[in-house]
Amino acid sequence: MNIGRKLLTTVLTIIIFTLIASIISMNESYSFDFYILVYLVYATPLITLIGLPLSLLLDYLLSRSRFANYVIYLSLRILGYACAGVLGMYIYYLLMGAGEEILNFKETIVLTLFGVLAAILFVLIDLGLEGLLTVRKRKKES
Repeated sequence: MNIGRKLLTTVLTIIIFTLIASIISMNESYSFDFYILVYLVYATPLITLIGLPLSLLLDYLLSRSRFANYVIYLSLRILGYACAGVLGMYIYYLLMGAGEEILNFKETIVLTLFGVLAAILFVLIDLGLEGLLTVRKRKKES
């Protein structure tokens, strides 16, 4: 497991998620730069303190299993990260003292979907960096 790659993935995920979420949330009342600051402030600790440890745990669990088909491995990895995004948001709700409101689906669905978006971005960026580092390593060995 490459911790440096995971940290780079975390930074890139924060930047890209902030941009995408700001574009989605932008409206006439608040400008793009307002949402950049809001998502940067809220996403950075969530992705760093909840997303990164969940990612390390999920990668550890997946590395313990052998998959005959790479497509199944990728599907399980992406699905696992999506589930980790949901779990991460519910951890956040509990830390923020949401109480019984956590069970109100209409209240939590939007932020939960943002958590899933961040988690899927994380795994896609991580897969991309993993591929780039593998190609770089092969070129170095040749």
